[in-house]
Amino acid sequence: MSAQKNTPHVVAFAFPFGSHPTPLLHLIQRLATALPGTHFSYFNTPRSNQRVLSKVNLHGYDNVKAYDVDDGAPDGHVFSGNPMEAIEMFIKATPENFRRRLEDVVGETGMKATCFLTDAFLWFSVEMAEEMGIPWVAFWTSGPTPVSLHMYTDLIHSRLKENGEWFFVIDTV
Repeated sequence: MSAQKNTPHVVAFAFPFGSHPTPLLHLIQRLATALPGTHFSYFNTPRSNQRVLSKVNLHGYDNVKAYDVDDGAPDGHVFSGNPMEAIEMFIKATPENFRRRLEDVVGETGMKATCFLTDAFLWFSVEMAEEMGIPWVAFWTSGPTPVSLHMYTDLIHSRLKENGEWFFVIDTV
């Protein structure tokens, strides 16, 4: 166990919706191959882990382990089919669901996290990393256009509004 305690331990938190979890796990696989002396823990909800791990094979990646975090849904809950329902439940459970599960894993393995690699959507990760005194790397799964839109939202609004009013009308979709 003492050898494990000294092993670098990269903790990855996935945002469990849409196309977010799979690219993060692919990156973890590449890093695990390049850094065989580093342990990687991948945290995701059970439903998302089931979907992702049915397509991404972790066989042969002895330094990667996937863990389930609570999705916020009550036991036995039947979802309505509205995708926002699952997202809202997950957001309400966050960040405590990740914090509790990480504490469990550290207790079980004896390996403290030495770095966070998390989906950029999981805003709390930087605060957790700061509290733990470890580096945090945000992973942006999308292309440059959406991140550019987020970065320049205020500028875009300023160019498309006059006196607080939009100066164009979208009449067809």
